Amino acid sequence: MTDQIMIFIPAYNCEKQLPRVLAKIDSEVQRFVQEIVIIDNRSSDQTINAAKTSLEEIGIRVTLLRNIQNYNLGGSIKRAFLYAIEHGYDYMITLHGDDQADIRDFIPMLESGTHRDNDLVIGARFHPESDLQGYSLIRILGNRVLNIACSLINHRRVDDLIAGINCFKVDFFRSKFFLKFPDNLTFDAHVLLYAFNKKAKVKYVPITWREEDQISNAKVVRQALIILCLFFEYLVRGEKVFEPNKSGRPDGFIYESEVVFQK
Repeated sequence: MTDQIMIFIPAYNCEKQLPRVLAKIDSEVQRFVQEIVIIDNRSSDQTINAAKTSLEEIGIRVTLLRNIQNYNLGGSIKRAFLYAIEHGYDYMITLHGDDQADIRDFIPMLESGTHRDNDLVIGARFHPESDLQGYSLIRILGNRVLNIACSLINHRRVDDLIAGINCFKVDFFRSKFFLKFPDNLTFDAHVLLYAFNKKAKVKYVPITWREEDQISNAKVVRQALIILCLFFEYLVRGEKVFEPNKSGRPDGFIYESEVVFQK
């Protein structure tokens, strides 16, 4: 039976980069994938128009959604998980729209079936076989500190926190535990800690990662301190750290999007 796989691309003000991202989803990638879902998070540039133009060239099902309001990156990922669950997908590949990662790096994983044996497959920037291009020293050092801290807390090697390209087994997310996590940039760190806590199968694979004309929304030092505080809280409280609703949204909040383009 064929795996039902969707590629989810969160997009925010990436009109220049998004066409390059979509161009790399070539025929080799498309033979593994049933649908590409782009969720625009209220971009103020021409991201929507750039997406429409590029999606016309794609040979599989495509859906372009626009959030009703800006839900931040975590909120867009929540919307994508809900879409994957609602539409019966087995796996969701996340691929950020800023063209730092290359989807073609996941072809060996898909060919070998590595995704079937794991709940999370993480494209790791700091895997020994990964290729970092143009990444600043301060970002490298900051991320390595976080990886070491996460490794010590979870008693296992961590090559990266969840970054710009990953493959998630949808069954692991079916309980919708993620809805209580923050909508901000710490969403991924919460998901990773939760996965380790629940003894999920997590696999790191090498990728190519490059910095060119991307505009990062992360303030490196501030973000690192916030995540370190989360790690400390988890170290002290364990799984209780996942119990409160940290999203700032009322229970039952609906992450709504409108369909902008589909074919």
